[in-house]
Amino acid sequence: MIESWLFVFAMIAVFLIPGPTNALLASSAHQQGIPKTSLLIPAELLGYIYAISLWSLFIHLTHPVWPHLITLLHVLSALYVFWIAFHLWKSTHLQSHHQKHPHIRPHQLFFSTLKNPKALLFAAGILPLEMWNSSLSVGLVFLVFSLILIPVALFWMVFGKAILAGNLKQIKADHLYKGSAMLLIICMLPVVIRFF
Repeated sequence: MIESWLFVFAMIAVFLIPGPTNALLASSAHQQGIPKTSLLIPAELLGYIYAISLWSLFIHLTHPVWPHLITLLHVLSALYVFWIAFHLWKSTHLQSHHQKHPHIRPHQLFFSTLKNPKALLFAAGILPLEMWNSSLSVGLVFLVFSLILIPVALFWMVFGKAILAGNLKQIKADHLYKGSAMLLIICMLPVVIRFF
């Protein structure tokens, strides 16, 4: 079984970071409403499960040949997340994303999630490697993963819709930047400590 469940805090922090999938959810919520957009959450969940599984399989297969690949992937994905935290979602970025995708379909969200670098971060550094030792552990971790993904997706639908509708003029990009960067750094500490 999993020895420590501290990775849950890191999962929450990574999910809350603005990214392409969150922008699609926000755009869809603004265009089609939250109830209709919430039907897209299974496509996002499936995209993450496929991407994490593929990255984990790749890491497992290359480990005998190049054992330090996981360290490199972990560092690269962590650098990506920190870079995202310091170049956070500005409302102009969200507006342009909203204009490019007038109607979001489940396959768009699935492929956006499948290509999302957050999946690499989950596979290489956040989700415990021992989860793959038993199907019970895999099921429990992905259940927790789902229980975190659903409220965070709903949060981005509500928050993104409010930004696109112009209801949150008092929230500026630097508030988002400081809050997300602080949350990310605090929640990533247990993962970094466990990794090193």
